[in-house]
Amino acid sequence: MSGLLIVGGSYAGLNIAAAARAQGYQEPIRLVTEEAWPPYHRPPLSKAYLLGQVAPAELPLRSEQFYSDQKIDVVTRLRVDRIELPGAAHTAQGVIAFDELAIATGTRARTIPIPGAELDGVVSLRSLDDADCIAHRIGDASDIVVIGGGYIGLELAASMRKLGKQVTIIEGFGRVLSRVTFPLLSAFIEAQHLHHGVRIVCGAVVEAIEGTTKAVAVRTRDGARYPADLVVVAVGAVPNTELLAEAGLSGPGGIEVDANGRTRAPHVFAAGDCALHFNDFAQSTLRLESVQNATEQAKSAGVAIAGGEAPYRAVPWFWSDQYDLKLQMVGLSIGATAEIVRGSVEAKKFSIFYLREGVLIGIDSVNAPSDHITGRRILSRRPKVSADALIDPGFDLKSLMVAA
Repeated sequence: MSGLLIVGGSYAGLNIAAAARAQGYQEPIRLVTEEAWPPYHRPPLSKAYLLGQVAPAELPLRSEQFYSDQKIDVVTRLRVDRIELPGAAHTAQGVIAFDELAIATGTRARTIPIPGAELDGVVSLRSLDDADCIAHRIGDASDIVVIGGGYIGLELAASMRKLGKQVTIIEGFGRVLSRVTFPLLSAFIEAQHLHHGVRIVCGAVVEAIEGTTKAVAVRTRDGARYPADLVVVAVGAVPNTELLAEAGLSGPGGIEVDANGRTRAPHVFAAGDCALHFNDFAQSTLRLESVQNATEQAKSAGVAIAGGEAPYRAVPWFWSDQYDLKLQMVGLSIGATAEIVRGSVEAKKFSIFYLREGVLIGIDSVNAPSDHITGRRILSRRPKVSADALIDPGFDLKSLMVAA
């Protein structure tokens, strides 16, 4: 038996392997990654790792002993160029045969097709190599422009301000975090960055990055020019789906899978940031980019590979650290018809509750971990609650655990 081949050294890749073994899968497992390291923690790359607070040795998700004990063969620095179904993966070092295949290739940084995007000093962040590149360059940088006001861009801006750099964020939409949250939280986050000295320019379209061989400035369509000796492009991510495109199992939106991580092809699975799935909580088809989704979806796929059933039904959650703020999000606020604030925005300790037709569908918390923890327990129940109850500071959220 050729066993299981996992392509991608990600959270999903590791958890597929671990779950398959835990479920009793006895055949060989090989995990192949292009990177030089086995699966590692990625959230610290834009924060603690960049600030020198986390060492490279602290990043691996599992020890070498774990892989040895679980008989998981991890192959680094090897790219899979083509998949030939039903059972061959083509690499520069030859063909790897498989009985089961799992794709856990995640995403790559989205690029911007503008003049100057190829200049030295224009970087993005998706991997440990990227983080090392930024850390190497940041020492000599004075003016940094971050293109994109999403979570990665904001986290990088916060880290760079902590390092004493002049930072400008240029966001094409009218506010930061416009794709993932409502205006109230966007305004709060913008105010915190402004307080820490970050310049934020919203509603601006980047037209070009100026420079001969190295970036020196970013120019927007309105003619404004922002000096930059380091430009970080943080405009989202593109799922790595090409390996299954020839088989018709993927498209621009991701690799289509069911609740158990199965694709339409027998013995072919996918999980994590590259996987497009019907989300039971959102009641729609989507692709989630989060550690939680990659981990839980991969566990379902691993169990299925071993012949079991553990459909993915988890409530989505996510977090972001910026300055003294711990942002924690649970659920999905898509389609919300009401938003209620509990706590104190002025004290930087509050939560925003999102309702859709009287049903609680999401909570965004700032330095309010108890709200987040409670939310993770109750949201799967689709609890009904009135706005008046949530507005009342005496209302006990935990009561929804019983009422739902």
